[in-house]
Amino acid sequence: MRNTHRICFIVNKTAGAGRCEALFKRAEAILNARKAEYVVHCTEYGGHAINLTEQAVKDGEKFIVAVGGDGTVNEVSSVLCGIEGIAFGILPFGTGNDVARNAGLPLEIDKAVNTLLNGSLHNYDMGRANGRPFINAGGFGFDVDVIINTEKHKKGGGGMLPYLLGIVDTLFNRKKIRAIIETKHERFEKEIMVAVVANGAQFGGGMRVAPDAKTDDGLFDVCLIEHVGLLSLLFLLPLFTKGKHLSKKPVLYFKTDYVRFETDSKYPIQLDGEIVETTPVEYSIVKNALSMVKPSASV
Repeated sequence: MRNTHRICFIVNKTAGAGRCEALFKRAEAILNARKAEYVVHCTEYGGHAINLTEQAVKDGEKFIVAVGGDGTVNEVSSVLCGIEGIAFGILPFGTGNDVARNAGLPLEIDKAVNTLLNGSLHNYDMGRANGRPFINAGGFGFDVDVIINTEKHKKGGGGMLPYLLGIVDTLFNRKKIRAIIETKHERFEKEIMVAVVANGAQFGGGMRVAPDAKTDDGLFDVCLIEHVGLLSLLFLLPLFTKGKHLSKKPVLYFKTDYVRFETDSKYPIQLDGEIVETTPVEYSIVKNALSMVKPSASV
């Protein structure tokens, strides 16, 4: 199916550690050579992609493309969630590009542009957490504490060191979370360290936390890890990141279109990598939330 609508690009030039701007210029050269009709809007601050997408919808744009990383994809898709008649595309010019990988989108510039011009529409689910849309994954516990602790250490410098220090801090200050978990069919209580509610198979830059997840089945893949000792956790973490943890005893993994967590204290939750609020939290699936442009068989 060849795209016949003008493409509206929402571009985060700072994505991918600042590489997005140069990558998009290369994409524009291909678009111009193919005589594609398009318009470009660039973000100027965090959350600006939301405002730009809302305006694009008001202006009647029928094909809106997020250009950047997963944060930009989250902002654009959160506006388009549940709106019919608008095609959604991605130029994956960020660092992790987990959503693009989950969707089976090519990461090479020429193939990514060709997908926009000649791809086909596919249904793509999203989720809501306390009513707030997200496209890939949400949760609380160990992984969220790593995000928070990493930010603390970034004050002393960049690179991988803050992340490694964030992991060490979290390992030695891990929390035991008493949670009541409720689905449409059951209600139970667990002492957990991690709770991930996933739409896509991977998040956090390639961690395959929900290896069985499908983005068009109308279901979340929920992964819970019960509280374990330090040695057990050190053994489990590499398996957790590689998607080889499902058969291990501390792991509870199930599919559902609705789940609610009530916890003994308020714990920060992340949606698509951003800390947004705290527990308690209620997750619901939005089936066929997006019409995403993905490669056709001939692309």
